[in-house]
Amino acid sequence: MHGGVSTPDTLPHWDLGSLYTSPTAPEIERDVTAAREAADAFAARYQGTVADLDGAGLAAALVAYERLLDITYRPQMYASLASAVNTLDDATRGLHTRTGEAATDVMNRVRFFDVELAAASDAVYAKWKASPALAPYGHFLDRARLFAPHTLPRDVENALATKNLTGRRAWTQLYDEVTAGFTFPFAVRGELKDRTLAEMRGLRMDADRDVRARAHAEVLARFQREAPTIAYVVNTLYQDHRLENELRHYETPVTPTLLDDELPRATLDALMTAVEDHYPVAQEYFRLKARALGLERLATHDVLAPYPSGERDVPWESARAEVLRGFASVDPQLGALAEAFFTEGRIDAAARAGKRDGAFCSGMVPGLSPRVMMNYNGRLSDVMTLAHELGHGVHFALAGERQRLLNYWPTTPMAETASVFGEMMVARNLLAGETDPAVRRQLLASRIEDALGTIHRQVCFTRYEMNAHARRADAVMPAATLCDLWSSELARFYGDSVERGPHDVWGWAGIPHLVHYRFYCYSYAFGQLLVFALYAQFERDGQPFVPRYLELLASGGCDTPQRLLANIGIDITDPDFWRRGLEVVTRMVDEFRAVV
Repeated sequence: MHGGVSTPDTLPHWDLGSLYTSPTAPEIERDVTAAREAADAFAARYQGTVADLDGAGLAAALVAYERLLDITYRPQMYASLASAVNTLDDATRGLHTRTGEAATDVMNRVRFFDVELAAASDAVYAKWKASPALAPYGHFLDRARLFAPHTLPRDVENALATKNLTGRRAWTQLYDEVTAGFTFPFAVRGELKDRTLAEMRGLRMDADRDVRARAHAEVLARFQREAPTIAYVVNTLYQDHRLENELRHYETPVTPTLLDDELPRATLDALMTAVEDHYPVAQEYFRLKARALGLERLATHDVLAPYPSGERDVPWESARAEVLRGFASVDPQLGALAEAFFTEGRIDAAARAGKRDGAFCSGMVPGLSPRVMMNYNGRLSDVMTLAHELGHGVHFALAGERQRLLNYWPTTPMAETASVFGEMMVARNLLAGETDPAVRRQLLASRIEDALGTIHRQVCFTRYEMNAHARRADAVMPAATLCDLWSSELARFYGDSVERGPHDVWGWAGIPHLVHYRFYCYSYAFGQLLVFALYAQFERDGQPFVPRYLELLASGGCDTPQRLLANIGIDITDPDFWRRGLEVVTRMVDEFRAVV
């Protein structure tokens, strides 16, 4: 793991040439036109007749529908990827807007299909479910049925989708463009240079406490300056969600997310309550960390601080080798699937101006290889981020080999399964091979901090989001109100174990998940606790576990989370399931206490 620091010039930029050669490639317009023509042909063939189709007829329609979606998504996916790494380029931004408008236009032309599926009678639905020809689409039909009470007439659905171009989609793009343009003239150990938001956030793990404190304060001060704009974006998005929920007769702001994730509200409540009851264990760790760092109490800029002599620079090639070793230690197939991301130019790792902050894996569609974006700064935590996103990548790759497009994407909570498992395998191998006591302590601490960040902090985010949606239903929220809601949840999470400064109230403005997605953050906690259960099976059963695990990943979204997990002996409806997962965190904190 030793070596020189990787620089932006030596880190990979992804190659999107297998999609399109550039934002001005004529093939983009060709495919946009082909998608419109396919949509018109589909509408001419099926509009007004869906309920009259027998099993074989509907199966043929679904095959055609998948082909149509495939060609519709490709230009939009390319534009999204190109924009993520170059948000300030006018040609790329223009393409992102045009392809989004074109995709909405295509979907409006075939909106009747979803509406007519949802409106089919019980007798017609029973006939479809009994047809062998529709067996591969059984779960898709169940999901269509699930949303039937909330599906509006076609003209209204089209109007809502069109409105989103200048509504939800435009506001999230504005947030990305504003934050991606942040640069900070900032000195580290005498070197003054302009740094990106991703680089500044990376400094939260710098060994120098003064660097951490200054970087933390400058980032939040910048978000404070932009808070009026971001608060307006948040208020608009939350009001948009509330109004659409009223039209669709959803009971609560979180109801559509839970329907899409195929989870009952009771499961979410059990998860949230169990984690919030476990906050004192997180607070105990923060007190232990303060003691280990020789501090009376941690400040927020110390939460991710490295331990003395425990951090090191990790060159890109070392990170690559460790992640591939971790994946291959589970199964050679996983190692090969992960390695293809490197050899085929499907990773963009260099932090640079105009690039989105954070990390993600875009699953694309079956037959189109997934891509990973991250901002690599050469820390141990970046190795875990690489493992996380490549976990998503191999999940998509395995699902793409087995599933049709309509059953391809796992539900959001299940999507975190392979990502978190990948992190755990890499961390296990690093710990097993490390002889330096300081680095071992850092790796153990990193496992704990990853768990607290993935479980406890994400539940904190989710509770804040729930409270903000509830408050927005009553009135527009000024930035000060969002600060109050945010501070309240931080106080519950940290208790008196972490000292919060006046700038910490602006943290809500810097969390893109709360702008891009609704109630996504709880899925990280779901995924982490689920992986603790899967990892326990792996440790207990060894090699016989691997085929069950690969089968789970290859299942994509072909069934509900409850049934997919029941197949491997996990009952997510049991409230004690979540508590047992949290006991793993408690044991890790106890182990760290012994080390300290």
